[in-house]
Amino acid sequence: HSLVSAFDSLLLFGGVQRGMAMRGFYSLDSVAAAAAPPPGEGAGSVGDDALGRRESVDSLCGEGAVLPGRGDLTTVTSEGYGEATLGTCERLVRLLMRLTECVPAMEGWGGGWNLDADATLLDIGSGYGKVVVHAKLLSRCRAAHGLECVRSRVEISNLTLQGLYGELDRKALDDDLLRGVSFCCADATREAVLRYTHIYAFDRVFSQYTLAALARLLQRSHFFVFVSSKGPRTWWRHGLSKVQPVAKMRFVTTGRERCTVFIYVNAQFVPGV
Repeated sequence: HSLVSAFDSLLLFGGVQRGMAMRGFYSLDSVAAAAAPPPGEGAGSVGDDALGRRESVDSLCGEGAVLPGRGDLTTVTSEGYGEATLGTCERLVRLLMRLTECVPAMEGWGGGWNLDADATLLDIGSGYGKVVVHAKLLSRCRAAHGLECVRSRVEISNLTLQGLYGELDRKALDDDLLRGVSFCCADATREAVLRYTHIYAFDRVFSQYTLAALARLLQRSHFFVFVSSKGPRTWWRHGLSKVQPVAKMRFVTTGRERCTVFIYVNAQFVPGV
């Protein structure tokens, strides 16, 4: 809990840092240089494509980043922001950690369904990285990755992650407590396939255009559990036919907005189906 609270505090400080940089107090490039990976491991820069010019990518945008262009409708129509409260994050993660216990129908389903040490989590539209880091710290999952289309949010996520390392004691560092946490600026819908056991999306702000593209991606991807604020009829209408809801919970944002999130399972992996 102390590290989770530290992350939230550092997240606020990261936003202040970026605000100061934008006002000319100092350059984020100097921070990026300090956090940069060894030569040859950075994302480098990318060129043009049919939908518009991509900007050069610095280390704070994450390894393999491809900044969306202005013509990418799947990103420019879905850049709204919503952030879960600390309590909501914890309830969601703890539900995913014990999913087969909390859902009676899933009793005896075996491994792969719970968010545990063998699991991998992807957050689509990861914002400032709160869910990614909370999931890693609470569940000790093997990897937790965030994809976000807004560059400034990814920069703050990576700055905050760097700061969180400074909060760890030597034992936590030796245990690789934050190993496998990463953030990248990219359009998730342009991935060929997703290979994570658990996929989370705060898709309340996603446009119909983005939802349709995401549904096509998820339909061809390999995952066990999908978390979404959209109901099953929305996904089935967009062609994501292999998901079935098994649970739902109330979701509260820091802006005091409330909604319901649905926990889906991939029916292709359900035992006996």
